Amino acid sequence: MKLDGFTVRLRPSLRCALAIAEEHGPEPADFCGKLFKGHLGIVADLFAQGIEDGEQRARALAWLTGSGPLRKRMEGVSLPLYRFTLRLAGADPDARATTSREPSRPVAFNKALAELFGFATGILHWSPDAAWRATPHEIAQAMRVWRKAQPGYEPSDEERAEAALSNTFDRQAFESLRNMMT
Repeated sequence: MKLDGFTVRLRPSLRCALAIAEEHGPEPADFCGKLFKGHLGIVADLFAQGIEDGEQRARALAWLTGSGPLRKRMEGVSLPLYRFTLRLAGADPDARATTSREPSRPVAFNKALAELFGFATGILHWSPDAAWRATPHEIAQAMRVWRKAQPGYEPSDEERAEAALSNTFDRQAFESLRNMMT
C-alpha cells in the first residue's frame, strides 16, 4: 500500500485477523463497517497488526497521525484496507465468484479462526508461530489439499466440473502450442 511517497506491506496473518476481530467485532462485517465509517482506531490497528516490519509500521502510524486533513488520508487507505480485511477473513478479493450448490452454515469468525489454528497445529503439525504467521486463506487451502489426500475422499460435483473445465482448457492450450510449432 502506498502512503504519500512510501510503501508498506500488510500481511493478513491469522494473528492479525484474531487481534482485529477481538478488538473491533466478532465478524468481518463489524470491522469493515468501522473502516468505511472512517473509524481511526480500526485503521491504526490494521497498521499495527498487519504491518510486520517495525520501521514500516512506525512510518505508517506516523503518517496516519500526521498533519493535514485526516479525511483525505482515510479516503486514500479505505479501499486497500477493505481489500486487506477481506484477506483477513480468508477471502481473495481478486478471485472470481463461484456458485456453491450447498448452503453454508454460519460460523462465528473467531471460532473459524480458532479452528484454522487448531487444524494448522494439530493436523498439519505446523509450529504455533508458523500457524500465526500464515494467512487464513493459506491454511484453508492447505485444509482442502489435506482433505483430498484422505482415504475415501470423493470430489464434489462442483470439483468434478471445475476439473473437467480445467482439463478442456489445458487440452486447448496444448493444441494451440502444437499448431504453432508445426
